[in-house]
Amino acid sequence: MKRNFLQKAVLVSLSVMLIGISAGLSTGKQVSADSANETDTKRTLKVLYWNEDDFNMKYGDLFSQKYPNTNIEVVGPAGMEAIVDYNGAIQKYSPDLVMLPPYHYKQLSTDKKLVDLEPLVKRDEYDMTTLYPGLLAELKKQGGGKLYGLSPKVDSYALLYNADLFKKYNVKIPSDGMTWGEILNLAQKFPTKGDKNSRIWGLSSFGSSNLVMDIARTEGLTYMDPNTLKATANTTAWKNAYRLASEATKSGVLDERVSLSAKSYLESSSFIMGRSAMQVASISQLQSLQAAKSGVKNYKPFTLRIVAGPAAKDRESTGNIFINDIFAIPADASHVDAAWEFIKYFNGDEYATEYYKPKSSNNSIGAPLSRMIKEYSGYKLESFYKLKPNLDPSITSYAIINKSPNFELRFHSILLKELTQVINGKKTIEKATAAIQSSTQTITDKLTKAKTEKK
Repeated sequence: MKRNFLQKAVLVSLSVMLIGISAGLSTGKQVSADSANETDTKRTLKVLYWNEDDFNMKYGDLFSQKYPNTNIEVVGPAGMEAIVDYNGAIQKYSPDLVMLPPYHYKQLSTDKKLVDLEPLVKRDEYDMTTLYPGLLAELKKQGGGKLYGLSPKVDSYALLYNADLFKKYNVKIPSDGMTWGEILNLAQKFPTKGDKNSRIWGLSSFGSSNLVMDIARTEGLTYMDPNTLKATANTTAWKNAYRLASEATKSGVLDERVSLSAKSYLESSSFIMGRSAMQVASISQLQSLQAAKSGVKNYKPFTLRIVAGPAAKDRESTGNIFINDIFAIPADASHVDAAWEFIKYFNGDEYATEYYKPKSSNNSIGAPLSRMIKEYSGYKLESFYKLKPNLDPSITSYAIINKSPNFELRFHSILLKELTQVINGKKTIEKATAAIQSSTQTITDKLTKAKTEKK
C-alpha cells in the first residue's frame, strides 16, 4: 500500500471524530440484566459525527440492517468541519457514544469522562478472547488501568517478504521481531545492479525521509516536545534513524516505489511483481497481491511469507500503528446499553465476517480488524497481531498537529532537504543532524509567534 508521511499526517488530523447513540439506561444507574431486550423495541440512536454520509457508509447502513428497529439521527458540526473540543461537543450534543482518536481517549479517560466497559463485558459474557490482546492491554494502559473503549480496526503493519528471492540469493529469511536495522541489513544482501524497471530490490520503501519517519514511529521517537515546543530531533536515536535511512538509499537497496509510465499501480509495484525482496505493509497489500493474479496479464505469483515487524528495540512492540476510531461511552450518557450494543456489533465476529467478505460492499480492506481472523484470501494474518502496539507516538503526533498542522509538514520538508545533502555527499550525518534540530526549532518558533500574533 502506498503509505507516505504526509498521508499519515492528514489521516491523523482527519480522524478527529465523534459519534453518539441514544436508547437504554443511565450510566448513573445499575445496568439491568435484561437490557439486551431493547433490541426488540423501536429506538433512536443519536450520533455525533462530522459527516452523515460518511458515517452511514462506514457504520450506519450496516447497523440499521442488523437492527431495523433502530432509527439513526446524525448530528454535529456543519459540512466537513472536524470536532476538536470533545468536552464541549459532548456537553452540546449529549451523545451516548463517541469515536475518539488515541489522544482524546487518553484525555477523557484521565478526566473520568468515560464509562468503564468491563462491567458490561462481564454482564453480557462478551467474548474478548479473539480480540487483539496487545491492543486491549494498550487501551487499558492509556485508560489508566481501565478499559474505556474498543476499536474495531487497527492499522497495523507486518514485514512481507518474497521467499523465492530469499532462496534464490541464499539470504537468511526474516524472523519475528526484527528491528529496522536488521531488516535494512538483510536488504543489502540482494543485488543492487541493473535497470530500475527490471532489477531486484532489497526493500520497497518511499525514500529516505519517509523511512526515517517509519523508524521514528516504530521506536517511539518524537521530534518535538508538544508541551514546550522544543525540538528534540538531535538525539542519538534520531541520529541513528538518519544514518540507517541515508545509508540504505545510498547503497541502492531501496525501491522508492515511483510509478512507471503507462503502468498500473499493480504493475508499477516491484514487490507485487516479484522484484522486491521485502516490504512493510498493511493488509491492503494482500488484497493487491490477489488483484494482480487476475488483473495483470501473464502475472507470475511468488511465495509470500509474513513475519511480525519491524519492532522497537525490545523486539516486542511497535509505535508504527494507527487507530482512527476508539468507540467509548461518555460518563453522562443517557442510553448506555444502546451504545454498548453498537460497540459490541462492530467489534464482534458477525461484523468481522462481513468485513472480510471478498465481494462485500466493503471490498477495500485498509486495515485488519481488532477481532482477530486467522487468514484473509489464503494469507495468514497472525503476524499483524504479534507485536504490542504503543499508541504514545500517535498521541504525541496528534498533540503536535493540534498546536499547528504545519509543524509536521515543515519538519518533513527539513528532513528531506538535509538527508538529500547527506546522500549526495555534501553533508555528514553530524552536520545534518545539527541542521535538522536548529531548522526545526526556528520554524517552530516562527509558527508559534505567528499564531500568537493572530490572537
